[in-house]
Amino acid sequence: MKGPGSCLFLLSVVGAVYTQCLTDNDIKTANNPMAQHGVYTGQQEFTFDLLTVLNNQNKGTNIFVSPFSIYQALLTAYFVSDKDTATNLKKVLRLPADVDKIDTMQVYKMEKYYQTMRGLNSSYGYTFTSANKIFINDQISVKPCMTDIFQQELQPMSFSNGLEAAKVINTWVEVETKNNIKDLISPDQVDSRTQLVLANAAYFKGIWQSKFSPALTKPDVFYSSPTKKSLVKMMKQKGQFRHILSDELRAHILEVPYKGGNMSMYFLLPPFAAKDGVADILASLKKDPTTFKRFTEDSNMLKPVEITIPKFAVTQDLNLMPTLTQMGVTDLFSSAADLSRLSDTQISFGDAVHKARLELDEEGTTAAAATAVFSFRSSRPLEPTKFIANHPFLYFLFDKMSQSILFAGVFNEPTKESGGV
Repeated sequence: MKGPGSCLFLLSVVGAVYTQCLTDNDIKTANNPMAQHGVYTGQQEFTFDLLTVLNNQNKGTNIFVSPFSIYQALLTAYFVSDKDTATNLKKVLRLPADVDKIDTMQVYKMEKYYQTMRGLNSSYGYTFTSANKIFINDQISVKPCMTDIFQQELQPMSFSNGLEAAKVINTWVEVETKNNIKDLISPDQVDSRTQLVLANAAYFKGIWQSKFSPALTKPDVFYSSPTKKSLVKMMKQKGQFRHILSDELRAHILEVPYKGGNMSMYFLLPPFAAKDGVADILASLKKDPTTFKRFTEDSNMLKPVEITIPKFAVTQDLNLMPTLTQMGVTDLFSSAADLSRLSDTQISFGDAVHKARLELDEEGTTAAAATAVFSFRSSRPLEPTKFIANHPFLYFLFDKMSQSILFAGVFNEPTKESGGV
């Protein structure tokens, strides 16, 4: 966990360096002890809202995103925004009213420092990296205080050649995601009119704490609906796992941890007979996000469980503008956008894209995602000791140390890429 010494150091730095940058008065005489909890809770609520909208927009298809990546990109936009745009983004990010922009920046800096330190420690048994980058047109004058705050994130560059500009951005994403995400943006999405590209790249690779035996992986039936079925490669194992039947969510919840113990994949499986069980779970999570939080914090539910889950891979490209607009993002994509904390030049965003990839097999999981926001022009109840994911389910890759949902998805049907046979 994060030590109090590092927290105080980072918080004091933020308060001392920036006088009138993020707000009209960035100096605070006291730290908000609830800021970290507020930001992490906001990220979880944002995740459930995001998945609900995506599930409604993509009925019956597989969904995979990095809510963490999208949230980080929007946080960056929030930091450089002002007035109505900042108010709108704060609402969409589900940040509590008593957690202001300075509080949020303190948490952002602290988490960034912590992730860097964790990345240098090979004893965790997994790899997780997340990086933000602000690619800004080198013809735009950035306020000096923002250059100080975002020393590592800001990268002035020329957008006069769309091919070269896209290559620079895509190369950065490829490096940060260990070559798992390629061609995030196309050359025709940037040109001399492009002012700004906000990008986040996230990457995870982990090995199951208890690996699945490849010898037990066999084709089995997956029911996309009670009347539609197909074959998918199913992984199986027996062991001690945390598993409950949640009355609040009307779902079986299973935790499958990765080596190191700090990261886990959570599978949320509705009853087989539920007409739209995934949507029901998401509705319950939106109504009371603490139901998921209570399960992730409870450590006294280990029991013998027989697991059957699909072996699959999924790659998803998303145009996020319709989704974010439906979630309430209004000013950011209009001419009314106020990003004056970054520059006196009028900047508005024209699009938002996201690309994510997941491979889940007997060894473990590899997941990567990148987000860019840019301007330019079974019919009976399961037995308590069995978890058989043979119909649509939700899954979350969860970081227990930061309380963040890094990656999330809905598995609705086997496809050729996702393990269908």
